[in-house]
Amino acid sequence: MGTTTRIVSNSGKEYKIAKRAVAKIDPQNCVNCAVCREICPVEAISEQQRVICRLCPSCTSQPALTFDEMVSLATEKACTTECPLGISPQGYINLTRVGKETEAYKLIWDKCPLPSVCGRICQHPCEQACKRGILVDEPIAIRGIKRYLTDNIDYVPAKYPRIFEESIAIIGAGPAGLTAAHYLSLKGYKVTVFDEEAQAGGMLIRGIPTFRLPREVVAKDIKRLEDAGMKLKLGHKIGKAELKDIQKEYDVVIIATGAPHSKELKIEGYRKEGIMTALGFMERINNGQDIYRHPGQEFKIAGDIEAVVIGGGDVALDCARTAIRSGANKVTVICLESGENVPSHTWEHTEAIEEGINFIEGVSPVRFTGPHNELTGVEVAKVTSFNKDANGAIHFETDKNDTTVIPADWVIWAIGQAPDQMWKTLDDTKNIYYAGDLVNTACSVVDAMASGKKTADKVISTLAKVEVKDTLELRKLNQAPDMQKIYPATRLKIKRPDMQMVDPQERITNFDEVETEYTQEVIDTEVLRCLQCGYQKVDTDKCIGCGVCQTVCPKGDVITMVSIQDGGEE
Repeated sequence: MGTTTRIVSNSGKEYKIAKRAVAKIDPQNCVNCAVCREICPVEAISEQQRVICRLCPSCTSQPALTFDEMVSLATEKACTTECPLGISPQGYINLTRVGKETEAYKLIWDKCPLPSVCGRICQHPCEQACKRGILVDEPIAIRGIKRYLTDNIDYVPAKYPRIFEESIAIIGAGPAGLTAAHYLSLKGYKVTVFDEEAQAGGMLIRGIPTFRLPREVVAKDIKRLEDAGMKLKLGHKIGKAELKDIQKEYDVVIIATGAPHSKELKIEGYRKEGIMTALGFMERINNGQDIYRHPGQEFKIAGDIEAVVIGGGDVALDCARTAIRSGANKVTVICLESGENVPSHTWEHTEAIEEGINFIEGVSPVRFTGPHNELTGVEVAKVTSFNKDANGAIHFETDKNDTTVIPADWVIWAIGQAPDQMWKTLDDTKNIYYAGDLVNTACSVVDAMASGKKTADKVISTLAKVEVKDTLELRKLNQAPDMQKIYPATRLKIKRPDMQMVDPQERITNFDEVETEYTQEVIDTEVLRCLQCGYQKVDTDKCIGCGVCQTVCPKGDVITMVSIQDGGEE
């Protein structure tokens, strides 16, 4: 009984098998976690997006959708396609909704080795694609829900399997290196991570202020990795000579050393005392050291200091907010960009303004003022034109006749970081791979992690001699059959909760965390705001009836196997 179907293995060999059943997914109970799709050996499962009803004034103040907008939006944007790591936010939101919080945590953990970190500092592009945010009011508080799960669920990961004999060395225990190690370890490879610092975390420890990312949060994520079996060799500095030995000992080496060199411009007066780089400044603060102004004379900012930060990104804002917490009485951020071109995220900019940070946009430093080696100010010129080319390189012009001097006792360069180019000049690059800033500079934390995942996929493809497809490439949206619609009127009445923040006047006096987490009561309500736009659907023509999808479904009651008789479904 049943039918015969053909499948093609990863090696290209064809097989004929007797198909006696096909999988069926209940679209009403599916949480859209995508676990079944990613494990399906024949790619028979895809994500379907329901059409949102034509919203009217009784539900939302936004203009009603046209028919074409209803249809097109279904396949244009979804939270499930925007996560750089391929995590399904709808999946862990709705697993949380049905009381499966441990399963929700596992869904995150399998894709993200630093979930507590991401619950705080991820730029959450998934929220920007949330259909509720686009159509109705505000997006689901996805990052807040992730933080709640990682702060409150005592998740104990299973030990990494040991399947393969190949050994892999990773140089750099930052976000990219740890992510590559996590993915390779999950696949069953023997992985060792080296780092010259005594603590793992890279820029998470060195460059991000504690009011955004407490050190105990980083430590918790790293301990969980070690509990799962990740081997860390800390305090091991690896140079070119040491690398040759590692190449002999390990089958593959991944270099993920980040971008340890701060950029600065060698303009007039750039060697004056009181001028420092973003990383140098943040490292001293994060290490609990006083900031120095004169050689051999260390002191804490005493309240009579005016600081100027050069740069417009999130790192510049981190430096500015750190300076004001350290006692500077005035902090000014200057940047080339203006308006929409300013690279910092909106919420970071808002928090900085609340804390009293001043901003001067559309200017460029031309020289540092002051007698001899003493710094007294920064002379800036007005930017008259600004643009970025296709490669992201900035081009601008200034009016040198339109200048002003900003008083400054300190200047902090925050115009970007650069990787150590030594790693790109190796004599022997056999079995060498790169990840993070060595592949793509100006990475955010989550971008660096995504780079680590992609590098891990490349390594697996090489070692297994099988192409490993990027799961993000498989995340294509399809319109649900029969124009299935969502009528979310009840859920639209629920408002997004405000993230509770420490009062600005209080928070600038210390380095305590600025955001406070949602309570369980708030989370229980917030998960109900999800419109549940998507679900998984099986292509019965492709399905071979193996039943693997049914065994991995975290909800447990969504997938059934339907028998086939005489070539037809029963």
